[in-house]
Amino acid sequence: MTAARRLVLMAVLTLAIIAGGVALAWLLNPYGATASRLINPIFRKIKYDRLATPYLLREARPETLLIGSSRVRMGMPIEQGERDGVMNAAILGATLPQLEKIIDVALLNPRLKRIVWGVDFCIFNSTWNANDPYFNARIANRPRARIEDTLLSLDALGDGFDLLKRALQGRARLAPTTAAPAPWPMALICREYVIDRNHGLDLTRAKLIALQLSETIHMYDPYRFSPAMAAGFRKTVAKIRARNVELILFAPPMSEYELELIRQSGAWGDFEKFKRTIAAAAPFVDYGAYNPMAPRDELYLQVIHFKADAGFQMLRRLLGMPTAACDDDARAVEESGIAVSAENIGDVLARERRMRDEAANSPSKYASAAARAVAKLRASQAAGIKPAAGNGE
Repeated sequence: MTAARRLVLMAVLTLAIIAGGVALAWLLNPYGATASRLINPIFRKIKYDRLATPYLLREARPETLLIGSSRVRMGMPIEQGERDGVMNAAILGATLPQLEKIIDVALLNPRLKRIVWGVDFCIFNSTWNANDPYFNARIANRPRARIEDTLLSLDALGDGFDLLKRALQGRARLAPTTAAPAPWPMALICREYVIDRNHGLDLTRAKLIALQLSETIHMYDPYRFSPAMAAGFRKTVAKIRARNVELILFAPPMSEYELELIRQSGAWGDFEKFKRTIAAAAPFVDYGAYNPMAPRDELYLQVIHFKADAGFQMLRRLLGMPTAACDDDARAVEESGIAVSAENIGDVLARERRMRDEAANSPSKYASAAARAVAKLRASQAAGIKPAAGNGE
């Protein structure tokens, strides 16, 4: 065999291997980015929300869209990204411009009936503005990004084989929380409240909580309320309504640790301005206050993330589905959400201010831990140490 022929054969073999890999990635479809239904999507497991969400959003065409930051992503999890017409399109560290882009793509879907949006205080902060060019390319559906992410990626091929392995193991191996409809049935939620008590914020060591507080405080200090972000939010709300899509807004729950950070860092005035901005645009349900959920550490995974059992109970209420106060945790969730509108926002904020003051006047582990985090930040600022770049989630 001549050297030239050998090179030709090697090139042909290389191309054949690449073509085979591309075909496999397309067929296995681990991110829901292609039309392939070779494997039942129930076995899909989305690991990288900023990679998969932009592509899945176009292919899944859900009726109900959940959107927000990591709070919604982790607190109302759908492992497959989309299941039974409900898609969780929340992304970690979401900024308002990124959420607006997701909503713009979602509104192209003629099947979309409703958007459930967990609106975060941090997205109205002018310093909460990290840019992600990779996400921008994906949400814009640029061909090069799509091909590189889903067809010419060894990660996609590896995730595809993991998907195939789960499918071969069968549906019986899936956890009830993975296969259940979204939101979960109330019976499953009540069961999970019991199971989830073996882990969470209530069992987290003080040193780890202190670390989480040191990271979280950069979401609120410095906090500069952005009128431009508020205007963008109002514009997006109007756009959703103009498409006759139901919009359900809520302010996600916050642990008392996080509420104390907001109070002690001096951002409470902006916190109220944030809620007034939402209420002026549309009614919402407010879970972010010194309410029965705030001091129940067992309802949280970390300082800023609530657990899925609480999240799906909230989602059932937001969607007008029956709920049940099966134990103290469920009762706390049920009692915490306050309906807010432009008409009652003043009364709600006055009530929440009284709740804040009552908590502040009672010495607690929350106030002490937050005070240490604020003092540490002030010492760093005095020393001229700048926080790490990024959105901190």
